[in-house]
Amino acid sequence: MKKVLLMAFALLVLNACGNKESYVKEFSDFVEDVRAHADSYSDKDWEKADKKFEKFTGDIYEKFAEELTAEEKMEIAQYQTAYSALRVKAGFKDFGKDIEEAAQKAKEALEGK
Repeated sequence: MKKVLLMAFALLVLNACGNKESYVKEFSDFVEDVRAHADSYSDKDWEKADKKFEKFTGDIYEKFAEELTAEEKMEIAQYQTAYSALRVKAGFKDFGKDIEEAAQKAKEALEGK
């Protein structure tokens, strides 16, 4: 069932971008949405966003790559960089939380709790 839903999602995303202009606009909208909500994303939200990002940078990009101007390719590269930076920032945030939790557990262990 999960594979069917993923395939349906993939087809929906592929068909949603009917031309290169809509592809560039939808990629931009996607990155802006992630930017606006990244601080509140759960692991599951990031998984969904990562899958969508992979579609924008993989299958959908390939569909329009030959039609894209150099300027549009630069714009897409900026979206890729922005998303990657948001993803790294989220990873550091999670890493910081993990360190804080480990430190708290170590403190409790030392105090005999």
